[in-house]
Amino acid sequence: MPYLLLRLAHRIAARSWRAPALVLLLAGLLGWLLIAAFEPPGSELKQPLHYLWYFFVSGTTTGYGDLSPTTPGGRIGGAIVIGAGLTAGLMLFAELTLWMAKGRTMKATGRARLHHERHLVVVGYERAGLRAVIGQLRADPAYARTPVVAVFWPDQLSGENPDPDLYDVVAHDDGAYDRACLAAARTVLVIGRTDDETVRVMLGVQAHLRRAGSARPHLLAGVHDGGHRAEIAEALGLIDPDIEPVDVDDPAVIAVAVRNPGVASIYHNLASTLDSDSTLFRVDVPEGAGEWARLDVAVFLLHRGSTLLAVGDSHRPNAHFRLAAEPGETVRGGQSLAIVAPDRPEIDWRSLAAG
Repeated sequence: MPYLLLRLAHRIAARSWRAPALVLLLAGLLGWLLIAAFEPPGSELKQPLHYLWYFFVSGTTTGYGDLSPTTPGGRIGGAIVIGAGLTAGLMLFAELTLWMAKGRTMKATGRARLHHERHLVVVGYERAGLRAVIGQLRADPAYARTPVVAVFWPDQLSGENPDPDLYDVVAHDDGAYDRACLAAARTVLVIGRTDDETVRVMLGVQAHLRRAGSARPHLLAGVHDGGHRAEIAEALGLIDPDIEPVDVDDPAVIAVAVRNPGVASIYHNLASTLDSDSTLFRVDVPEGAGEWARLDVAVFLLHRGSTLLAVGDSHRPNAHFRLAAEPGETVRGGQSLAIVAPDRPEIDWRSLAAG
């Protein structure tokens, strides 16, 4: 029996908070027994809820004085409660403080298990780029409160997370994807230090998601080398045909791709001179050619196998092009058009005016 008691005491003491918690519990029970045995009938202290209140204010040495034992035996019980609060209570509070500080440190250094859902996970950390992407996302009300988690390699972040209010961090190791709640994410963006690394990491991400067996998040792969975009896209397609390549040089493009699954392929096609059967052309509208509704111009071009992509404000090389049409917008001489067509379009402006 003594051996069993020693084993029990050892198991309790193995966690530093258990011993003071046990002392407080035993003190509370002993104080209750003494007060129940010696206090006069009808004493409020004998009522369980009143005793719990007395135990709390006495154990924390607050001592409001609204309740107190009146008999010698009851006062001994009260002294036990106060003594336990001054010793074991302070120890328990100190352990709680250390535990909270340890948890904060673990979270700040990427060792803590997070509990996010429907969040954005960025595998690969570059502070300036990540802050820029988050800034773009926060401008969209639908993403204003979306949590962001950055999984970093050891050489990418030393010390604690420098932006805890913007994103959480997770150190890349065998348990990183579990701690980052990868399987519960809305979007996973992989940005390797090279495009080859991006493909390798995406393979590991896909394997983790397959093991998790949950609904698959939206997958984005950051591409550094635009000259090999097609080869990288082909390699990613072998992993999963729904992985979208996205240009990592422009945070606005990344943010748009995160918010709108499928849009990244449009940017990819534009950056690759569109599809193999079309090209983007700039066509200047001659001065004085006339003025037409933008919708009419778009329909006119569609009938001739071309698509109006954007309208520029002038003939200048750096003219501002507007993709989205405004209500009642017109196209007039002196402006420029961005047109997608198989060959450079030859527009008969007189036919357009007549139509």
